[in-house]
Amino acid sequence: MQQPELGQQLAALRKQQNLTQEELVEKSHVSVRTIQRIEAGEVLPRLSTVKILWRALGAEYTFNTTHPTHMQTVHHPQHQHQQQLLVAVVAGAVYLVFELALTAMDLAWLTSSDNRTEGLRWIYITLTAGMIGAYVLFARGFLLLARLFENKLLTVAAVLMMLAVAASGFVDVAMFRASMEELSLPYVILAIVVGICSLLFGIALLRLQDGMGGLAKVAGILEIVMGCALITVLLFFIALAVVIPATVVEILLLYHGYEYLSKSRTQLA
Repeated sequence: MQQPELGQQLAALRKQQNLTQEELVEKSHVSVRTIQRIEAGEVLPRLSTVKILWRALGAEYTFNTTHPTHMQTVHHPQHQHQQQLLVAVVAGAVYLVFELALTAMDLAWLTSSDNRTEGLRWIYITLTAGMIGAYVLFARGFLLLARLFENKLLTVAAVLMMLAVAASGFVDVAMFRASMEELSLPYVILAIVVGICSLLFGIALLRLQDGMGGLAKVAGILEIVMGCALITVLLFFIALAVVIPATVVEILLLYHGYEYLSKSRTQLA
């Protein structure tokens, strides 16, 4: 659908539900200026933005093969999506606990002269395996958001982050008994690779702002800061300080996505 028909359809749907533009902003998290310009026919928005607005109004923007401008209200398989997001939220919390435990063990070894014993090695391997598995389930939540909001960069970035976290865990286990000198080069390379992935992930999260609001912006900024710190290598300690708030905000973002789908499901019921 082209303008001005698109703007007219949006205004008609909004008025049918007795919503002001400001109330539609609260339901969709699309800025009032964007809604005003769409309804006025000044811009042709991205399809993802159109779908966000229609979903907030209890409808889905679909194309009829015979009549391309036809609007339909259809039901979504949202229950399964909601369950997947809840699993991702829980997995994110589990990942954070495992990551904190592993970081504490690493810091303890760096600040003491104690050797890493075989018993501790198996504990370390178990925690690392749990951390990788939890992160994969956590990142699947972002893959779902990427599909819902047609964010291809987020799909790529989430997959890259899964691989980066897995690679980080494998290197940690493989270098368990290595000396500080032996650890230097592998960890410099790993920091740069993870930093690049984190930077892409942050940029992709920023693109979720239209649908997910301010949480997406905060999560994106934190990931970008973390990525830049890791790429420099020397500022890795900043990444260590940012990883906890970044993960917490991302967990909240996924839960916000769960609430978003819950509201949409209620409207479509």
